[in-house]
Amino acid sequence: MTDTNNRGALAVAQDYVHFIETQDRDGIARLLADDVEQIFPIAADATGEPMGVFAGKDEVLDYTYGLFRKFSGLRWPDPDWSETADGRRAYMEARGSATVTHSGAPYSNVYVTRFDVENGLITRITEYANATLYVSLGIEPTPTEIKAVERVQSRG
Repeated sequence: MTDTNNRGALAVAQDYVHFIETQDRDGIARLLADDVEQIFPIAADATGEPMGVFAGKDEVLDYTYGLFRKFSGLRWPDPDWSETADGRRAYMEARGSATVTHSGAPYSNVYVTRFDVENGLITRITEYANATLYVSLGIEPTPTEIKAVERVQSRG
């Protein structure tokens, strides 16, 4: 992993996913802009609104680090990556693989994730996945996750 300022979105996004898979908290934090947003556009209910919006680096980090408590062996084997011609956005299409910590159940969702990158930092992560499948796991939401859901609800 080298200096992120001169790299395109694809290299930055691939490093970010690698850091999640290896639980490298410093690496994850180093790649996020202070004002980063993480958006989950597909909700588990039929509102048509996003499931949640995490605003700012602290919220995105809290959500991401929470994944390490909720899942073991979190990986996206064999992802399909692409990058826009201008190098500012990268996309990952992949099936995840993990074990739910509280139940021991396998978890395998399908993801299309968009990473927007400026000056070598991720400014926005938009993750499309089956929210109903995630909700069905019975994982207790964190205060930050509740805040992200309430943020969407307060818009309506």
